[in-house]
Amino acid sequence: MIKANSTPMIESTAVLQTLLDTFRETYPHHQLPDLVARAPGRVNLLGGHVDFQDGLVLNIAIDREIWLAAAAGADGHLQVHATDLKQSATVALDRLDARADVNGADLPRWAQYPAGVAWALRRRDLPLPGLAAVFSGNVIMRAGLSSSAAVEEAFAIAWQALGGWSLPANELAQVGREAEREYMKLGTGIQDQFTALHGLRDHTLLIDCRTLEHRHIALPLQVRVVVCDTNTRRELAGSSYNSRAQDTHATVALIREERPQIKTLRDVSLDELNSFRPRLPEGQYRRSRHVVTEIARVEAGVEALAAGNLAAFGALMNDSYRSARDDYGSSSPALDAMWDAATNHAACYGARYSGGGEAGAVVALVDADAVDDFIAGTAERYTAATGCTGEFFPVEPADGASVIR
Repeated sequence: MIKANSTPMIESTAVLQTLLDTFRETYPHHQLPDLVARAPGRVNLLGGHVDFQDGLVLNIAIDREIWLAAAAGADGHLQVHATDLKQSATVALDRLDARADVNGADLPRWAQYPAGVAWALRRRDLPLPGLAAVFSGNVIMRAGLSSSAAVEEAFAIAWQALGGWSLPANELAQVGREAEREYMKLGTGIQDQFTALHGLRDHTLLIDCRTLEHRHIALPLQVRVVVCDTNTRRELAGSSYNSRAQDTHATVALIREERPQIKTLRDVSLDELNSFRPRLPEGQYRRSRHVVTEIARVEAGVEALAAGNLAAFGALMNDSYRSARDDYGSSSPALDAMWDAATNHAACYGARYSGGGEAGAVVALVDADAVDDFIAGTAERYTAATGCTGEFFPVEPADGASVIR
């Protein structure tokens, strides 16, 4: 069966009503939450695996979101219930370093995201009230749509509103990155959290991951972004995600021995990288080559998009996929099959995977008048190639995270 997206506004209304009902059931001593926060997922149009090397990325925040209902109190504890998982956890805010719940059991992975946000905020000596919280959403988990960053930023802006302090959006993005990099030990960059905060309706978002300078570029009305989910999943921890990133850091360390002015691969041209190739293991060189060429693709893609050259932009998306597959080595048979299925449709300008790779979703840039036919044809080809059923839905560029009192 082909699963196509229903109207996002209807879905969000249903999610919000379920969230409020669950909040009352979970915390019957609260009549209503003090606030509701929302944060969007994101898809990565260009710039994969470059944010941790200070690269450039081009994203959109999407109209699929995490919703959080929260009330202050909870006596110095974070009480959190994940509606979609039907799981709860409670952690003492003064014992976050233990990464354990109040009974001493290891915190489940999903609960480490909000706990990591609390940990990063407390390091800034900010007052954090205890929180009774319920969250849910229609961002598919572990599909490359950054549901984790949406969770992080929803909790960050909720604590900000309830704690009576204010941080700039860029600092809130850093909080989310610290939750993943330092609390959860994942080798991720900052683009996901940044996009969740700085998204703008109908626009793409170009981020310089070194300076955090950013600008919005309109997405032409004649195209749609379609998520093509393979329905395969992987966890960042336990995958090769971190080891690939470490390979690129090792390349920088080698180059820096001779050229101390080099900080990251952002500072390295392809010719410079090639000059070090004899001294690099082949896999390390190829992963680094992906990063260097991908940053250049983003620069070219921004020019193409601003000029309305969708054919050129789509070709760069395809080149990005091939580079991630052949050089970075983070594709998979399911992603390959979905990319083949998508790019073989005449209405598809280009496609690449979104997120860390190995599993999850391909994102395609598609003629707006042909979305239904694209979904039907791509679904049929993917199932014929794999025997599996994908999930397909168009997404719209959305605004960044916000709080509703």
